[in-house]
Amino acid sequence: MERRMLLAVVLSFLAVTAYSLLTQRGCARPTRPAETPPATPEAPAGPTPAPAGGADTPAAPAPAAPPAPPGPGAAGAPVPLAGPSPEELAAHPQAGAAATRAVLESEELRVAFTSLGGAIESVRLKHAREAGNGRELDLVLPADPQMLMGQTDDTHLLPTDAPGGPERVNEPAGPQRLLHWTRDEAREAATPEPDVVFTFATPDGLRYGKRWQLAAGAGRYDLTLDLWVEGPGTPPREGVEVKLLAASGQIREHVEGAFAAPSGVIHRTSASRDISDPQPYGTAVVDLGIEGVYPPRLRTLGSRSAYFMAVLFHPAEAAEVDVVRYWSTGEQGNLRPRYERALNEWFVEHEQRDLRTDARLRQRITEAVAQLTHAWAVLRLPVKGPEAGVRLGFYVGPVDRATLRAADAYEELRPVLTYPNAADWVGDILLWIYDFWRNLWGSAGVAIILMTLVVRGGLMPLSVRNQLSMRAYGRKISRLKPKVKALQEKFGSNPRRLREEQMKLYREHGVGFPSGCLMMLIQIPIFFALFSCLRMEYTIRGASFLWIDDLSGPDKLIEFGTRLDLGLLYVESLNILPLLMVALSIWHMRQMPPPADDQQAQQQKMMKWLPIIFAVILYNYTAALSLYMVLSSAVAILESRIVKLRDAAAQAVPAVPADATP
Repeated sequence: MERRMLLAVVLSFLAVTAYSLLTQRGCARPTRPAETPPATPEAPAGPTPAPAGGADTPAAPAPAAPPAPPGPGAAGAPVPLAGPSPEELAAHPQAGAAATRAVLESEELRVAFTSLGGAIESVRLKHAREAGNGRELDLVLPADPQMLMGQTDDTHLLPTDAPGGPERVNEPAGPQRLLHWTRDEAREAATPEPDVVFTFATPDGLRYGKRWQLAAGAGRYDLTLDLWVEGPGTPPREGVEVKLLAASGQIREHVEGAFAAPSGVIHRTSASRDISDPQPYGTAVVDLGIEGVYPPRLRTLGSRSAYFMAVLFHPAEAAEVDVVRYWSTGEQGNLRPRYERALNEWFVEHEQRDLRTDARLRQRITEAVAQLTHAWAVLRLPVKGPEAGVRLGFYVGPVDRATLRAADAYEELRPVLTYPNAADWVGDILLWIYDFWRNLWGSAGVAIILMTLVVRGGLMPLSVRNQLSMRAYGRKISRLKPKVKALQEKFGSNPRRLREEQMKLYREHGVGFPSGCLMMLIQIPIFFALFSCLRMEYTIRGASFLWIDDLSGPDKLIEFGTRLDLGLLYVESLNILPLLMVALSIWHMRQMPPPADDQQAQQQKMMKWLPIIFAVILYNYTAALSLYMVLSSAVAILESRIVKLRDAAAQAVPAVPADATP
């Protein structure tokens, strides 16, 4: 029984590990695919935002020609949709609008807006730092000026039916994304809060409006977007459909090690309790809505990386938004070089970064363009002006438990705090213990150590009792070996009768089922909970401890400067914690008593391989879990010593005969 249970545990862990690798390939440490040359010369990217500056900087209008459709390609290549012609753009009422930028700042965010699409150009997190240095983290950037968070479009409202693949043709941008919106300073002056207002006039007399406002206060990472349509005459009875780019431009941070938290597009509707698992990155259209019918009320839609997310959400106090459909798209593989150049230029121009010497930033950009993804939603807006518009929220910040649980405004975002492959309540208990010690000592590493001691110390009485039970069971089985052997010789040809006689013999001599497997049943959920929650725990990101620069990655005692890829395992540094775990585990197993029967002997043989398997799997995993495993192995050695002493003391006490009288 125990043998089958142990085998099932090992196979389950390997299955979960394989699943994590397959679902996260290209997310935590993506391998950049070979680029395919475009079928035709690269099309213009659209108008270029005005130079950086805290105030609005006027510039000459710069309407751009639409992307040129690719020429004939391989058989079965998708047929691109036609965009507006240069003549149509030049005759558009908005063609004369000036290019401007505006910046809003709060305690947590610095958000730059551009009149190109009236959208968010970039978002910087003031209190988050890039991995490996103290620079503030630029999380959302304009990799493509035609694909900015918050841009809208009233053309080509639904995704194409073109097949996916690296040469999938993006839907061309309409005038709302190709032309500059007009900055409405009069509306801005009429409100006491700092805000940015853009408007856009169309040839049919409609005027679209956007009002961006940044939430104030510590721990607030959200903006509100008021979106409306107004115009003369009789508006359409059902309103106007507007395609909104809910998530775009999130430049995912470089994550050290393996098994990063799931990344991709996340979404949730009023019909679902939990935020859906991130959709894998790809280049094809992923339809998240329900084709042909209205999906339930949209609550959350956006992109998520290991420790951050940029999502649209429905504010609790806002009226319901009529969402017709929503979906996500990947990006064309042959556009990645262009995006990489754009990001390189942005960091050089706006941040004065030297990419020739900043290897970490180059790596982050290269990985980011291989993972760019977008999330779209089609909204139905009444043509009744600002008073009848819709209000939406945008969260751009960390996936942090304290942040998401502190503000009532983030109630719709809290379902993202879930732990795959483990019960959430187990992870919550462990993290509550971790939070207690981290808040007390101010160190994530010390908190991991004390959490380990609390958990293993709390389980120690049960563990010692179970090990004593196993030792007593082994001695009883040893004494019955001759009788068991006799039964095997007598009933060897009848396995069923042999089992019945063995059970009868065990009952007669008071040999019951050992309870040693109980500790395994308790510790396995704890391990899987830590495996799941520590890889997405924001507070260990960038936390140093002893020689470990970042507890969210491998401990890296010595870095080799090169990488040896062995498939499941890659080696680019000497990570001492997994190796120390193996050494302590082998020491612990050598302290165990010799097996009482063949079944226990087979179990011990299997257990010898388990530390090596764990070391291979966890070699490049978060050092926080490796630290827990090392301390847990040390506590197990201490337990074995206590068990050995107590067992020896129990055997030294002479047994009292059953018929003895006082």
